[in-house]
Amino acid sequence: MSFRIAFILLALAAFRASAQTNAVPPATPSPLLPLWEVGLFGGGGRLPHYRGSDEYKTYALPLPFFIYRGKIFRANREGVKSVFWETDRLESGISLSGNPPVDGDNDARDGMPELGAVAEFGPSLRWSLLDPKNPNPLFAVAAVRTAFSVDRHDLHTAHEGYRGELKLIYRNMSGFARWGTIVGIQASVEFGDRDFHRYFYEVAPRYAADDRPAYSPDGGYSGFSLSANATKKLNRRLTLGAYYRWDNQAGAAYADSPLVKTENNHIVGLALIWNIHRSEKKSPYSSL
Repeated sequence: MSFRIAFILLALAAFRASAQTNAVPPATPSPLLPLWEVGLFGGGGRLPHYRGSDEYKTYALPLPFFIYRGKIFRANREGVKSVFWETDRLESGISLSGNPPVDGDNDARDGMPELGAVAEFGPSLRWSLLDPKNPNPLFAVAAVRTAFSVDRHDLHTAHEGYRGELKLIYRNMSGFARWGTIVGIQASVEFGDRDFHRYFYEVAPRYAADDRPAYSPDGGYSGFSLSANATKKLNRRLTLGAYYRWDNQAGAAYADSPLVKTENNHIVGLALIWNIHRSEKKSPYSSL
């Protein structure tokens, strides 16, 4: 399974949860949301093999989704996380990310070993930059993650370095309320250590060729991304979600790698979300 597209679709599925309250005027206290919700969504996306690759693959994933709004464990717009400590403006938790495997059909890596799927996790800190009661929140997020590759053949895992991320997240939950729509925008700057960059972009001398010289990257800047997502509530049970992301590698520490074929990547995803059941018990913890 593609880690990144799974997280994209999970985020779209969870993002629809706040559509239940987006018709409530900002001056009116929002009703408590269900403690948990379960459903099913079908979706797909077009992703590059890796950042900087000019080759793409389309994924289609019918998946169940689960939203949970507990005190410690939550599954919401950022995916699945554990909240260790929080105030009205600050929240600590776990950040997750990943990348799908790269098999032998990548032309730039012809003759080189396949790359396993990469799973990343680590601590994060989120800071609300606006009044917590603002219906259109703006967050600053800092995260550090450790990365592990997973071989798809024997499930062998190996540590592949560390990544850091700084991002801004904005959500408009009231401006489009009359249409049952929520819009989110996110900007992110990422960093990686040498080991992480080497996993994707190193060309060992034994794999060098006339058009692919040996190369070993340094650690440092990993690129910039800008993404947007939107959900449209069709009825009480169905929601449509869409996702777009632009990744830019200009000036990245690995930009000179012969495996980098483009400075820009474009990722798109679409999902139809079906809410099957929700708990009668309510949660006092925000879905934000």
